[in-house]
Amino acid sequence: MNRTAGCPDEHPGGPAAEVWRYGILGALEVRHGGRPAALERPRHRAVLTWLLLHADRLVTTEQLVDAVWGENPVATARGRVHAAVSELRKTLRAGGSQPLVSRNGGYCLLTEGATVDVVRFRQGVDGARRLACDGDRAGAASALREGLSLWRGTALAGLEAPFAGAARAHLEEERFAAQELLADLELSLGRHQELVPELGAVLDRYPTREGIAERLVLALYRSGRQTDALAVVRRVRRRLGEEYGLDPGRAIGDLESAVLRGDPALLGAPRTGPRESAAIPAGPPERQPVVPSPGTGPSQAPGPSPALDPPAAPGPSPRSVAPQFRPAQLPPAVADFAGRCAELGELQDQLRQAAGQAGGPGLRVCAVTGPGGIGKTELALHAAHRAAGLFPDGQLHADLRGGERVPAAPAEVLAGFLRALGVPAGAVPAAAEDRAALYRSVLAHRRLLVVLDDARDATQIRPLLPGSGRCAVVVTGRSKLAGLVGAHRVDLERLDDTEAHTLFAGALGPRRAAAEPEATAEVLAACAGLPLALRIVAARLTVRRHWTVAAMSARLGDHGRRLDELRIDDLAVRTCFETSYRRLAAPGGRGRAPDPARAFRLLGIAPGSVISRPAAAALLDLSPRQADEVLEHLVDAGLLESPAPAHYRLHDLLRLFAAERAAAEESEAARRAAVERVTDWYLGGLVEADALLFPGRPPAAAPAVPLTAYRDDRRVTDGAAGLRAVG
Repeated sequence: MNRTAGCPDEHPGGPAAEVWRYGILGALEVRHGGRPAALERPRHRAVLTWLLLHADRLVTTEQLVDAVWGENPVATARGRVHAAVSELRKTLRAGGSQPLVSRNGGYCLLTEGATVDVVRFRQGVDGARRLACDGDRAGAASALREGLSLWRGTALAGLEAPFAGAARAHLEEERFAAQELLADLELSLGRHQELVPELGAVLDRYPTREGIAERLVLALYRSGRQTDALAVVRRVRRRLGEEYGLDPGRAIGDLESAVLRGDPALLGAPRTGPRESAAIPAGPPERQPVVPSPGTGPSQAPGPSPALDPPAAPGPSPRSVAPQFRPAQLPPAVADFAGRCAELGELQDQLRQAAGQAGGPGLRVCAVTGPGGIGKTELALHAAHRAAGLFPDGQLHADLRGGERVPAAPAEVLAGFLRALGVPAGAVPAAAEDRAALYRSVLAHRRLLVVLDDARDATQIRPLLPGSGRCAVVVTGRSKLAGLVGAHRVDLERLDDTEAHTLFAGALGPRRAAAEPEATAEVLAACAGLPLALRIVAARLTVRRHWTVAAMSARLGDHGRRLDELRIDDLAVRTCFETSYRRLAAPGGRGRAPDPARAFRLLGIAPGSVISRPAAAALLDLSPRQADEVLEHLVDAGLLESPAPAHYRLHDLLRLFAAERAAAEESEAARRAAVERVTDWYLGGLVEADALLFPGRPPAAAPAVPLTAYRDDRRVTDGAAGLRAVG
């Protein structure tokens, strides 16, 4: 099992015991040697469940406090977490080794040698996808059934911790994805009648799952039960209307029409030839199932599966290893997307031009950049979904995990892309360079859209770029991705007041926002145009119907607790900022390399909202050249804005976070000295301005830090500019 950074590589005291069995696909179950472990206290069960959800990864005490108590932890929460972990360690020590270890201010549950049902389930699903890519549909279906058999009921059943709802929903979505993929495989194998009772039972339990309904309709129709198939569509339409006021999606409507007219395509096109099993044949009409890459749900794309070309010669040529699968990997876009009209228009124009150039010499790459929480992924996915029809050969998507300590390796992503494009697992080259070359070859004659989310830098992106101008790429990243030469750049800033109001009212409900216009305006001001903050506040108000917008505004009014309020479940503005803060590294250069993390912290306590480069040099006790180096590094990292040349500002919420880090990591003396330096610098500017305006007046007392100590050689800052900065 791969280790995540920060987790030890082996158990202390010897190899892991081989007899522990953990289960969360149902009620929490822990067994040792076939006997259940005693875990009666809800807090202990919650802590262990959280550790299992993050198995083999470091979990901090703060994360456990949030998991167990949510937004209102008790004063003794940390101590109670330590006590719970201590009791769990006693329980888990039965095998002679200790799987629950302490490291770097947190805990790690090691599962090597043990079995965890959710891990086995995911391994089974990934194995099934690989088998399907290799043409073994029966083997893939068997692997999926084995994985699904591990479910004992609703995931995390009976657990009432704050994190349980979101975690349960995520696991259940994985289960649905596996069930839908299994149905596609079984339909392709002609097992229509056997599928009917299975899919019917799932739909009875979840009557608004349209993907399950589509497959049940197809199974019924292929079993000669046209009337029953139409009844399923009517039932889904009625339930969606009654419960949500919605109509079914277009796909199920098209399927209903096809059933009514007896469309022969519903029966699936027969395949002949030695390679007939290399791809999954027809599912619902105009929505052919394809095999997604690991980590995605069951993808679907329009149109029949193209015929497969036989290999021209031995060896893994692109045409022999890559049947024309049509991946559709885009995650869902948010339903209430708002604002960003200009930026969305830019992206759509670029993608339309890319689709229209039909194999021109240059690949079109769009880079959407901006600080964490600014809405990059939402915009990219919204634009990609709108443009998906322009790229008939499908869409690829990858989360590059640029904010994590260990980002996704390009070779790992390429392997997933190649499998999604139909390359059998055994034909994926071992070397990263060979994978990239095969990837470009497979895409050479295809029109396909690639979305690369949360990139760390251009080095990570370059191997993932197709070589063909028929394709287009949308990249998101917190840094400016300056090394991505030739990319069209869309740099996102805070939403303006109108866009922020539209997003907030759409997420909360227009009536509720309109009922308290003043409080709504205060909330918008506190969120400072950050989409993530606006969505979190709207979500909190939605789940707390008794809270007024004014009550939420009052909670946000406390600057010291504002970041504490901007979190719900696994979404938190502070966590988003911490991800960017951890990435900071000294930019280097001649002489003493300035520390951008320290610069960021001190900028959080600087007076005024905008600071000039010379004033920042005084604040940071750097030369103008060093200050320019570190400030521009922060701009490139997406942590600092530059509204005018040689002038800088922090987003309001980033300023609060920077001040927090300064209080935690800088001594009081260091903070005081920094503020005194920049204040003296501003005073020096006023003294010089006074001398210029009133040459006959007796000079004022000189400041402790003369203006010339940090003056930019190209510019003298006048006293009025300094006064505005302080004010």
